[in-house]
Amino acid sequence: MAQVKAIVDKLLTNVSQMYKPQGFVADQLLPLISVKQKTGKLGKYGKSHIRIEHSLVAGRGQYRRVEPIFRTDTSYSVESHGLSGLVTEDDYDNVELPFDAEKDETIGLTSLIDTNKEYAFAQAFQNSSVLTQTATLAGDDQFSSYLTSDPLAVFKTARLAVFNGCGFAPNKAVMNWPTFNTLAYHPQILDALGYTQNRAGQLSEAELAKAMGIEKLFVASGKYNSASEGQTDALANIWGNHITYYYAPDSAQVYQQSLGYRVAMRGGSTRVFKYAVNNPPNSTEILVDNCYDVLFSDITAGYLIKDVIA
Repeated sequence: MAQVKAIVDKLLTNVSQMYKPQGFVADQLLPLISVKQKTGKLGKYGKSHIRIEHSLVAGRGQYRRVEPIFRTDTSYSVESHGLSGLVTEDDYDNVELPFDAEKDETIGLTSLIDTNKEYAFAQAFQNSSVLTQTATLAGDDQFSSYLTSDPLAVFKTARLAVFNGCGFAPNKAVMNWPTFNTLAYHPQILDALGYTQNRAGQLSEAELAKAMGIEKLFVASGKYNSASEGQTDALANIWGNHITYYYAPDSAQVYQQSLGYRVAMRGGSTRVFKYAVNNPPNSTEILVDNCYDVLFSDITAGYLIKDVIA
């Protein structure tokens, strides 16, 4: 009788596979305002101080009295976002390397909070009912149609709209990775940068930003699982196939222009809390939270281009 050997497959202890969130840009798009209270107001000035006024004074004529400052405000409301998970005694006893019961739970909760935050920023920046300076491309005008589209003309229109709207040329833009991957090989842009005949690969982010006439290009490559719980996983892009041009400084100060701000409690950091629970016995509850608001203070400083690729 042949000998039968029982072989139990063991998990590798130094390697594991996991999709970790990457390419998130939410925390880079707008200058941060750290606040202590969840609601408040951002002070704003009108544009009365840049009117053309009759100011010539002759002889004993009196100076004409004007009102150069118009003050107003816009409200913010910081929302709390939090999730919790439980690591039980059985988890501690039965989860083996390369898995780590407590670390895995923390990473999972943090990833969920960060993914939802990125999604919230994408929905805000690509909402044509909020950013009302907008254009939508279709058919041969979409940038994926290399022979008929004219991205440089579209970019010129976007820059002019922001400049005319807020008085500053846009210095930033955000797009998703599929859009970047399309534009990085667009012959019109390559030709404009002098690379038609001698360019071996795609344009870099810095080179595309130069062609777009901006200082900083954010390429958002984050994905989320669009499948319902229990269904087969399906990755989808968090950011749609759109481009948002806008003006925003790198830091928040007084007397400045900006499309908006990222308002956050405690500097906007994602926080992790752990504490022991006795039901079930010898378990640990893990809580992760983040508090923030996307505050658009001047929508004339932004321009949304919808459906730029097919």
